[in-house]
Amino acid sequence: MKSTFKFLPLKYSWVAIHPQPIGVVQFIGGAFFGTFPTLFYRYLLEKIYDKGYTVIALPYRFTFRHWSVAIGLVQEQSALREAILAEAKRRDYAYNIYGEDPTGAAKNYFWIGHSLGNKYIALLELLTDLETKSEQEVLGDCVGPDQYQEIEDRLKGTEFKDISLLNQPSILMAPAITGIESAIPIKAVANFVKRLGLDVKPGVEETHCLIKGSQLFGLMGLISFDRDKIAGDTVAWLKANLPHQPAQMRELKGEHLTPLGYRSGDRTLVDTVLNFLKAL
Repeated sequence: MKSTFKFLPLKYSWVAIHPQPIGVVQFIGGAFFGTFPTLFYRYLLEKIYDKGYTVIALPYRFTFRHWSVAIGLVQEQSALREAILAEAKRRDYAYNIYGEDPTGAAKNYFWIGHSLGNKYIALLELLTDLETKSEQEVLGDCVGPDQYQEIEDRLKGTEFKDISLLNQPSILMAPAITGIESAIPIKAVANFVKRLGLDVKPGVEETHCLIKGSQLFGLMGLISFDRDKIAGDTVAWLKANLPHQPAQMRELKGEHLTPLGYRSGDRTLVDTVLNFLKAL
């Protein structure tokens, strides 16, 4: 069956449904560019699709409250899979993969992030522990009571298994765990917002504390770039402090925005991502 790369708006995401999918890739880009992933990351996503994956592009959502967005992303996945399943059946595409448990041993569901989008993936990885541990065991003293309350409020009526990234490998491209300064590119404006007492939650140190206390992050690939001035500190910290060394790790030539591209892009990056997907 001929495969045509085309994004469809389903629920709150953009989905390119492959007629014979070998896996499902869920992608979250960085601030601004990630708001329009089908435009700014099109080259990379098309090459992933061409390899046989159904691609879900999740638009980046700007907010100070990162827990709520991260939890919302996975809460929507069940309804999204049902919508994809219905559309695949209507088109007479292969559809069995959409009926699978994403946390099952088959490992057919993947997450890929770029820049700040990786933070949402990291928070979901951390929350995966809630299926077997208490909030106190997962969050400890890393965050304040306000964040405990935010997570409890957001998870009301949600099964922990439905927010789990268990058995879902992730690929972090140029991850940037930073404060509001990376989401607001104008430094003066970012500093002004901080002076008002506003910053992202969890902050940098809080996120670092949570990651160091976790025993997850075992199914992960890490891609960095040698001239990246935005994600360099985060990459160095992750290499030194992750509870498990990334299963796949590579530094490529390039800058922070190397993953961007509409009609053309970085072929070495594409090949690396595809190799990571196969290996993970």
